[in-house]
Amino acid sequence: MTDSAGAGDPEAPSGGEPSPVRRFWTSYTTRRKARKAAKAAQPRRKAPWWELPLLVVIAIAIAILVKSFVVQPFYIPSESMEKTLAGSHDLGHDRILVNKLIYDFRDPHPGDIVVFHAPNGWDDEPVQKPPGNQLLKVVRGFGQLVGVVPPDGEVLVKRVIAMGGQTVKGDAGGNVYVSKDGPNGPFKKLVEHFVYRSGTNNEHRKFGPVTVPKGRLWVMGDHRDDSADSRYHCGPGAVDGDPTSCDPTASTVPVDDVIGKAFVVAWPPSHWRTLGTPSTFESLALGDPLPGAIAGALVIPVFLVRRRRRRR
Repeated sequence: MTDSAGAGDPEAPSGGEPSPVRRFWTSYTTRRKARKAAKAAQPRRKAPWWELPLLVVIAIAIAILVKSFVVQPFYIPSESMEKTLAGSHDLGHDRILVNKLIYDFRDPHPGDIVVFHAPNGWDDEPVQKPPGNQLLKVVRGFGQLVGVVPPDGEVLVKRVIAMGGQTVKGDAGGNVYVSKDGPNGPFKKLVEHFVYRSGTNNEHRKFGPVTVPKGRLWVMGDHRDDSADSRYHCGPGAVDGDPTSCDPTASTVPVDDVIGKAFVVAWPPSHWRTLGTPSTFESLALGDPLPGAIAGALVIPVFLVRRRRRRR
């Protein structure tokens, strides 16, 4: 004859009674099922009506803060930087991301692609004006926030060729030379594989030598035949003038007018790439940038301590 039902359970005491462990587990599972049933029976609480609008406002505020102080998208409206940056009907219009923090730690260096407010007289490229309709202003402002609409006013993108204290010149063959030791040289010839020439306009190839004033930049477009850059604004008042006797102030850009450094092509996806500094500029920077780890650690304090006030 077989034993009682509890005889085969090592945790069951003699007489067939459940062990303390089994009683605890049974009680726990019963309470758990009861809590689940009670929770399922409760009516679902609806989110307050203001929750979604509040989240939208917070998201927009964060986007504005990031755009104002950290990274800002820009739309390329012209062909002056082709083929590095597309800005035409044939190649499309690139959207770039601009690092607005980096020049709080160092000056722009030769080779950097910079976005800047156009100096007085640099009005040769189309100026974007805000519409009169308030609704269109809001829509346009959102487009500028995400970088699909050009910013209002004259905002340009060029490559830094020389910085304050350096001397720059160009020959009739389109070659560019930079000296760190003044107009007597020695000059370094730039190896500009990134430069594009369509061969339609060569009258501005030869220029200088020009010694860039302190706190200013000599900038040029990578599309050398279609860029109203420092060569073009050599005359008094930053108008088209004789490039062989260039006005050092009218033809250059104040460092304080630089918005930031372009570091990536974000759109369209087929054009995506980072925008580094060509190796030909490596020996021309005056002073080394902060190491990446240190610069990254200083991102938060930059909102409180700034080395200079720059136009944003």
